[in-house]
Amino acid sequence: MKVKSDDIVLGILVDKPATGYEIKNQFSTIFSNFYNASFGSVYPILHKLDKEGKVSFEVVSQLGKPNKKVYSITTKGKKAFESYLQQPVESKKTKWDFMVRLFYSSQLDEQKRSALITSEINTRTDEIKELEALKLKLSRKQVDPYKLFCLDIGIQQKQLFIDKLKEFCKTVK
Repeated sequence: MKVKSDDIVLGILVDKPATGYEIKNQFSTIFSNFYNASFGSVYPILHKLDKEGKVSFEVVSQLGKPNKKVYSITTKGKKAFESYLQQPVESKKTKWDFMVRLFYSSQLDEQKRSALITSEINTRTDEIKELEALKLKLSRKQVDPYKLFCLDIGIQQKQLFIDKLKEFCKTVK
């Protein structure tokens, strides 16, 4: 069974109720290591899951701010998430735009190729900083060690990639 954004949203809500904003934030931080989802897809997913009876929400008034919806998983949602967890694991498939561009970078002049590589290194470095800050924040809350392990793997993969890319660049100059 292929993982869907729906499954991840349900997983987030298994841990605790959350607003759409909090869920979107997890997609752009924690799950950015191993799942690519559009940032704008969260609210349509929540609407769909609500219609299916897998989540419910409570409108919470805020002083001086618009009301917010806090979503919770229902029994039906928990069963759907448990079903997802028991399915065979999908084989890893990667779509990585940078690598496609690097593969064909001989079509670029040296300055554009260098800019492409520098931009990727900077992006991955920023992602590492975000993940390390998140890991520190979560470790203070004594979070499930499996979640911290997933963050560690993401940090290490990004750092290994940066190191290998820098090493490669030295050999081709």
